[in-house]
Amino acid sequence: MTRSPKDDPFLYGARWTTVRLPDGRIVDRVPLTLDDLLDPQLDDEIPQSTQHFGLISDLFDLLKRHFAPRKDVKVVGDMKMLWGIPGLPGPSPDIAVIPNIRGKKKNRDVFDVQKERTRPCLIIEVVSSLDPETRRLDYERKVPVYERAGIQEYLIYDPPSSYTQDRLLLTGYRLGADGRYGRIVPDYRGLLRSATTGLLFGVAEDGRKPLVIKEVPGKRLLTWEEAAKEAEERAQSEIEARKAAEAELVRIRAELERLKNS
Repeated sequence: MTRSPKDDPFLYGARWTTVRLPDGRIVDRVPLTLDDLLDPQLDDEIPQSTQHFGLISDLFDLLKRHFAPRKDVKVVGDMKMLWGIPGLPGPSPDIAVIPNIRGKKKNRDVFDVQKERTRPCLIIEVVSSLDPETRRLDYERKVPVYERAGIQEYLIYDPPSSYTQDRLLLTGYRLGADGRYGRIVPDYRGLLRSATTGLLFGVAEDGRKPLVIKEVPGKRLLTWEEAAKEAEERAQSEIEARKAAEAELVRIRAELERLKNS
């Protein structure tokens, strides 16, 4: 059963602030609205489901590891954006890939596009299925915001739920020469190509996990756990290969000794 703000006033989260109610009572914690989710403050408490957080974490891990060698690219999560455009809401995207980072500043509470002199090239939002209104935030209300902010590419991952027939869905937009968003058309494998990052985004064969592939050489990005397992298997293979080589060397020496004494 879908909940609503009428059933739970704090469905969308809470903000700590002192407010005097019409009846004279003073409260320190007020409910967030959908408009607040579109333009949150730094200390807002916004709930996330385990599924929602897990999908964001997986994508963030993949991209963070991929861009780690690039000092001019920063991958951030849930960071408030300041566009410097009057009246334009500043969301906190689930994931943002930001190129052309200048200077050595590491700690940021917000990302000020004008001060940084760069902006995200790719933003990824993971849909929250609390109710139809929260779903419309990512699918409808954020599209013109990111379009006007000049975000070249915007991807939407929609986790498995009753809304998606229990499958992970992916939708993408790319900014055209006219400054308007157009849908990114999937390739024959169902993958969406990100021109700004050289990555291909899709859904794994199980229909429930994200898939990210490096366009060249066409290798799937691995999570930290997968990379660690692959490294462990590679190390074990090297140990076994070394043992086999040493055994073969012992055999050859023994054979040479036999021939010498025959």
